[in-house]
Amino acid sequence: MTRPKLLTLLLLVVPVGLLGLCALPLTGPAGIVPAVAAVAAVAVAALARSPRPAIAAAALSLLADGLYQGPPQPAALWAPVEFAALTVLLVSLARRAPARAVVVVALAATALPLRMSLHVPGDRVEASVLLVAAAFTATVCAAGAGLYLRLGDHRRRLAEEQARRAHRLDLARDLHDLVAHEVTGIVIAAQAAALPEIEAAGLRALDAMDRMVGTLRGPVSQRVHGVADLPDVVRRFSATGPTAATLSMPVVPDLSPDASKAAYHVVIEALTNVRRHAPAATTVTVAVTAKAGRMELTVANDGSTTTDPSKASEASKASETTRTGGGTGLAGLDERVTALGGDLHAGPRGAGWQVTCHLPAG
Repeated sequence: MTRPKLLTLLLLVVPVGLLGLCALPLTGPAGIVPAVAAVAAVAVAALARSPRPAIAAAALSLLADGLYQGPPQPAALWAPVEFAALTVLLVSLARRAPARAVVVVALAATALPLRMSLHVPGDRVEASVLLVAAAFTATVCAAGAGLYLRLGDHRRRLAEEQARRAHRLDLARDLHDLVAHEVTGIVIAAQAAALPEIEAAGLRALDAMDRMVGTLRGPVSQRVHGVADLPDVVRRFSATGPTAATLSMPVVPDLSPDASKAAYHVVIEALTNVRRHAPAATTVTVAVTAKAGRMELTVANDGSTTTDPSKASEASKASETTRTGGGTGLAGLDERVTALGGDLHAGPRGAGWQVTCHLPAG
């Protein structure tokens, strides 16, 4: 037993025991049985963390009800102490223990007044009914309080699990968007034998992976990408493949950090899809405009076949090595953008493809 538990036990049980010794001359030997039951109930209420000691204490209380044959005064002296301990124990059990333990303790608390009322001279039935009814009311209230706390614990666990799941999904999206983009760039650069670009894209992929691993390890301060990083994204895209990309962004829109991050990932995913699924595209246009309190972002490719023989060879190789997996990037981004009050649409545009995203600005 740890020191705090021992101290709690001494502070609660010792005064009850001393009171029993002091009251023994008044109650006589008949007061020993209810005193023992009261001390046991207080001890278990203070220390029990499992249902078994609680069931044992309730069984002892019920046994004392059946064995006690003395006058009502000794039982009445200890009844408030024992009833209070059983009530506290009932709240605790209703919060975390199985139903059988709750029922046994509730029965002990409800039957406790019979230890006194059955030994009162006169009309015992009326006194027993009134006292048991009052004890039952208090028992129901105690059980209700415990169940309310139990419901709160359950809701808190659900909220924590949902938060962890949402965090894992967010990390999975980031891993997909950032690392897949850079690895795809490595594939394109390898096909074109652009060794410096392979090295740079590999380092960026490792950095993105390090950020994801760092986030999984714990809350750390990390840089969040946003629309201000789009010029560098478009420049790297043009430098690592046959498709030329241009960016039109007269001013950097005023977005919240979450919205800015979502816009960044929309561009990353759209450019990655161009590399994977439109190797014959020759141009990609990224346009960012802000008006009427909303930002509009479009990523469009022409989808036409290049006339440059060297680029045609590269496009053919890229087409042969295009991955068949994935397909969840835009769906995940649509959920993220919608949660921020925006919308995301993707579909054909002439011979090519266009992704359009709207997000609230300001």
